[in-house]
Parts: sequence; structure tokens; C-alpha cells
Amino acid sequence: MITPPTPTPDQQRISARLATFIAERRERILAEWEDAVGRDQTIPAPDKLTHEQLRDHTPQILSGLSETLCNAFDANLIFDTAYEAAIHGLLRREERYDVSQLLREISHLRATLIYHVAEFQEQTPDFTGSLSLFSMIIVHSYFDRLMRISVESFIAAAGRTPKG
Repeated sequence: MITPPTPTPDQQRISARLATFIAERRERILAEWEDAVGRDQTIPAPDKLTHEQLRDHTPQILSGLSETLCNAFDANLIFDTAYEAAIHGLLRREERYDVSQLLREISHLRATLIYHVAEFQEQTPDFTGSLSLFSMIIVHSYFDRLMRISVESFIAAAGRTPKG
């Protein structure tokens, strides 16, 4: 197994600032994500969900991202975020999503978040070069892992229970 490089102090500092930025905007990010999911005609399931069911543990997913930005290589944190992803896949299976809907919903969350990261970049002159690259790799790796594990748990649940 390859050990990832230790982040530099500057990379740690800028990632922590981005984490704080995301945490401070969590409700705004969630509201914009909900709007995007609601406008997506290919995701009919949210029409049948309550506000609480749609959000379920998505705030924890964003909190997990903020924590990951601060501690990217913490093994316990990686386990915790994998657990949240697995739960997300299981919940969406129970809410009668199909895999495409699950992936589109997560994609909307990523796109909403990236919009806010771009705002952070505009407000943070030193969020450039290797500093921004390090943080963006963490963000995209986090979402890739979220998608992969959510789908894996969704499929595993589909194999255990009939959908209809």
C-alpha cells in the first residue's frame, strides 16, 4: 500500500479554511442542493419524500467532508465517512430510488459544493496552485468514495430485498 504524502502546513491550513467555509455555509448548500434535486425531472422519488427524508443524513455527509479536509489521512475518519455513504445508499434504496437517481442526487450535491468552492477561491487569494489542488483532490476523492460506497450498499440491499 502506498502511503499518501503528508500535507504541508500550508496545505493543511488552506484545507482547514475551506472546511470552515463549507461548515458555515452548510444550510445554504443544503437548500441549494434540495432545489437542484427538486428541479431534476429524472429524480421522481424526492416528490414523495418529506423534507426530513430528503435531507436525512446529508448534513453529516457535508460535516464528514469538512472533517476530511482537516484530517485527510485519518483512518478512523475514512471509516466513518464510508459508513455515512453506506447508510445513504441503504436509505435511498428503502425510499425506492434507482441507482441512477442515487447517483444524480449525489452529483447535484457535488456540483452545488463546487460552486461554493469557487466562491471560496474568489475570496481567498492564496487558494491557488498546489494549495487548491490538494484541497480539490480531497473534495473529489471524498465524493468519488461517497458515490462508490453508496452504490455498493444500494446494490447489496437490492440483492437482499425485493424493490417493489
